[in-house]
Amino acid sequence: MKIKIKTLVFFVVLLMALYQDFPLVNVFGEIARSPIIFLTLPMLIYILMHQKLILSKYTRYFMYYIFYVFIISLIFIPIVYYLNGSFVIMKENILIKAIKLFVYPVSILIFYQFVYMLFSSGKNSFNYFFNALISLQVLFAIYLFFEVIFLKKETIFAAFLHSDNLKYYRVRLLTLEESWIGTVLTIFIFIPIFLANYLEKPKKIKERIYLLSAFIFLYYTFFSESKGYLLLIVVSVLPMTIQYMYSHNKLRMVLLIGSPIFLVIAIFVVVILQQNIDEQLHTSITFGTRFTSYLASLKVFITHPFGIGWSGFIYYYPEAIRDIINTSWVSTLNLQEIKGYLTTTKALSTKTDFFDNLMYGGFGFIVFFYNFFVKRYFFFSKFRNSNFFFIKVPLLFCILAGVIYITFYIKYEVWFLMAFLDVLQSQITKENEHTYSN
Repeated sequence: MKIKIKTLVFFVVLLMALYQDFPLVNVFGEIARSPIIFLTLPMLIYILMHQKLILSKYTRYFMYYIFYVFIISLIFIPIVYYLNGSFVIMKENILIKAIKLFVYPVSILIFYQFVYMLFSSGKNSFNYFFNALISLQVLFAIYLFFEVIFLKKETIFAAFLHSDNLKYYRVRLLTLEESWIGTVLTIFIFIPIFLANYLEKPKKIKERIYLLSAFIFLYYTFFSESKGYLLLIVVSVLPMTIQYMYSHNKLRMVLLIGSPIFLVIAIFVVVILQQNIDEQLHTSITFGTRFTSYLASLKVFITHPFGIGWSGFIYYYPEAIRDIINTSWVSTLNLQEIKGYLTTTKALSTKTDFFDNLMYGGFGFIVFFYNFFVKRYFFFSKFRNSNFFFIKVPLLFCILAGVIYITFYIKYEVWFLMAFLDVLQSQITKENEHTYSN
C-alpha cells in the first residue's frame, strides 16, 4: 500500500505539472493556467512539517536569485515613480505588477523544494517515480494518438480539459499551444529510458519503453508544426543521437544500416522547418514579435546591466520596444502584435525565460542561469557512461527552449526535471565518493 501511495503521489504531481491549460485560468488569471498553484499551500505545509529542512545548493542558488531580484525591484519602485510621475503605467500599478511577477518564482521554488524532498525521502523514490512516469507515458501516448486523429475534424478532442472551446488545429496535449509541448515530450521520451537502465529493469520492460518512446518521438515529430521544437531537434537531439549510436559497437551497425532512414528524417525536419521560416520570416506575427522582443531585452540589459526588477519591467521594456521598432532592423517585419505591448501590460513578455529574466536580474540572472542550468549539463557530460545521454538530451532541450522560445513561469515539468536531476546528482556524487574511498 505504501508503494502504491508514493507512486500515486508522483503520478498526480507530475500530471498536474504537465497540465498547462487549466480552465480556472478564466477565473483566477494566468497563474492558474497550471493547477500547481492550488497545490502550493499543501506543498509548503509538507515542507514545513519536516523538522530538518534540507536545501540543496541549487535551491540556494534559486533563493539567492529571487532575493536579488526582490531587492532590485524595491530599488526601482521610486525610480519608476520619479520618471513616470505615477505608480500606474498603461492602467497597471507597478506595485501590483511586481507582486504578481513575484508570485511565479516563489510558487516555483516551493514546488521545486517539494519535489526535491519527495525524491529525497526514501531509498526507492526513483522506482516510485519510474512506475508513475511509465503510466503517464502510456496515457500521453494514447492521448497523442487520438488528438492527431481529431486534428482535421471539426470536433474538439477533450475540449473540457482546456480553457476555451475554440478549435485548435495543432497538437498541444494538455498545454495551451503546441510550442509548449517540446519540453514535455523530451522528458517523456528520454527520462524513462534512463531510469530503465539506471534501475536495471528487466529486458522486457526496457524493450517496451524503447518502443513507446520511439513511437512518441516519431509520431509527434511527423505531425509537429512547432518551429522551435523542430529547430532544437535539428541542432541538438539529432546530432547527439547520432553521436550516441556511433559510440556503441552494437548500435554503430544499426546507424550505418539505418542511415538512409536518419537522413530522410533529417531532410524532412529541415525542409519543414525551412518552409516555415521562409513563409513567415517577413509575414509572421510571431517572428516579428519575438525578434523585436529579444532586441528590446538586450537594449534594457545593456542600459541596466544589473537588472530592473519586476517593478521596472513594465516601464523600461515598452520604452525599449518603442526604440527598437523605430529602427531599420525590424522595419520589414510584421510588428502588429509587438506594437500592442505599447498600450497594455497584458501578455507583456519576450516569450522566453532567458530574455525576460535578463531584464529582471541582469548579470545576477546570468550568474544564476550558469550555476542552476548550465553547470548541471557540464556535470552529466563528464561521465563516460552512455546512459547519461538520456539525461543530457532533455536537459539541453529545456535549456535551449528557455533561451529561444518559451518561458518557465508555469512550465513546472522543467522544474520537476531540475529537482529530479538535483537528487540524481547528489546520489551519483555519493556513489563516486564511496567508490573512491574503497
